[in-house]
Amino acid sequence: MDNPALISLSDADLLQEEHVVLQNVNLEAQAGEFIYLIGRTGSGKSSLLKTLYGELSLTTGSGSVCGVDLGTLKQRKVHLLRRKLGIVFQDFELLTDRTAAENLQFVLKVTDWKDPAERERRVAEVLQAVGLETKGYKRPYELSGGERQRLAIARALLNSPELILADEPTGNLDPETAEGILELLHDLARDGRCVLMATHNHGILKRHPGRILRCANGKLEEVTASSIERA
Repeated sequence: MDNPALISLSDADLLQEEHVVLQNVNLEAQAGEFIYLIGRTGSGKSSLLKTLYGELSLTTGSGSVCGVDLGTLKQRKVHLLRRKLGIVFQDFELLTDRTAAENLQFVLKVTDWKDPAERERRVAEVLQAVGLETKGYKRPYELSGGERQRLAIARALLNSPELILADEPTGNLDPETAEGILELLHDLARDGRCVLMATHNHGILKRHPGRILRCANGKLEEVTASSIERA
């Protein structure tokens, strides 16, 4: 492909507290791809995500995310990497004392959006993109679980990231609500973003196809949905 990979890892060992969790990881991911990350608890999914958004350092092998070299990334510069990403967690991490719109305004202010009119326009855009255009005045506790997750996705979209990392974003949601969140994330990939989503729910892999990466036995391997069914 002509465009540089948004994620590129080569011969990388991923460490958690000096313990090697995944060995010899080789991974490339491009714009427009939807990638599932599966594996048992403790198999390395979280370590991979944390390495990609700079919480864990890359000390063996080489890697880059959205053009940022992970091997030379200093902790004081991690925020510059994260401005290029959208990160969605299972537990939302929303500010409970602010409205939905104020949660988004807060992020824009700390990422140097100076113009109040531009901030307001961008907040309206992302709320509409996730189907919350009429809910901006509500506080998180006034929203349903699915609406809170949509708000978390809206927050991830504020700075128009090319890459979205989602860690079990449907883990605490009922099946119907989870389907809506999955559709939204797949729409983002169809719009040209790369989405990497960690999940324990193997039932979605055939309903919503994508590349599948499995962490197992200290390795990261690409597998198919049918091979998982047979296992």
